[in-house]
Amino acid sequence: MDFSASFLQAIQNEPLLPKGISPLVFLGSPYTVIEETSHAFLTILSGGTIEARDKYTFSLFPFDCRMLLYTKRGSGALRIPNKTYHLQEGTLLYLNCTSPPSLHFEISGPIWQYTVFFIQGDALSAYERLTSFSHAFLFTPAPYSVTLAGLEKLLQHGNGTVLRSKLTDSEILHSILTNLWIEGFHLKTPEERHPSWLLEIRQSLDTFFMDPFSLEELEEQYHISKYRICREFSAAFGLPPLKYLNKRRIEAAQNLLLSGDKRIHEIAADVGYENTNHFINLFKKETGLTPLVYRNMF
Repeated sequence: MDFSASFLQAIQNEPLLPKGISPLVFLGSPYTVIEETSHAFLTILSGGTIEARDKYTFSLFPFDCRMLLYTKRGSGALRIPNKTYHLQEGTLLYLNCTSPPSLHFEISGPIWQYTVFFIQGDALSAYERLTSFSHAFLFTPAPYSVTLAGLEKLLQHGNGTVLRSKLTDSEILHSILTNLWIEGFHLKTPEERHPSWLLEIRQSLDTFFMDPFSLEELEEQYHISKYRICREFSAAFGLPPLKYLNKRRIEAAQNLLLSGDKRIHEIAADVGYENTNHFINLFKKETGLTPLVYRNMF
């Protein structure tokens, strides 16, 4: 039985959808599955970006897959026994569709636009055993996070039907889930030993990476020499502050390249570089590709 048929078989009662709309629209587009990789690697069964309007509710019995659902606009809700997940704009839901007794989805506003991927693979249960995971969890990733960049890559990549494409999907999914687990379950216990000023500097670089940066300003703000700041920041996070900032800016640029049609010089300015050539050189050093080639490739 293919995935679409499994989904239809899992529907409870009669779904309430706009007239003429099949419940299969919730799946996005079905993906071609290569049997040799379908369980050994993380595999996409179906996915895409969907826009729901008007009344939109349906319930499901458990069926064999997991789901990633990122709400881009509007809001929806997932109800399982004794628990409701409010799927607000900017939230990412990870759901094990095999375990809850029943699932009930509904639109809770005039519009609900979301990106959804249904996935399978033996590694998924391994991720779930790492933490106190139960059925589902809801997380709000940072706007330019690796997690969201990965979702955009999957959308741009589409349904490739050759082995190389399936392996690329698996690599991107592992990146998404790894970062989701680290951020969502706060798997950062070694960092608890870092001094608060060091965590504040990193938080500032993560949040305000597009702003001008100066070690001298940090030195004045924290009354700590810039040499000590660089030394201790490198020891804690693996890179000195300036290289960390450049890496953060390039990650944001990657997301912008895949999620819009801004020109290269506009993206450079958005992430904090006034000199476009300098941005291009740093981007190529970090990714091995120029921004234009990166956009075209993905």
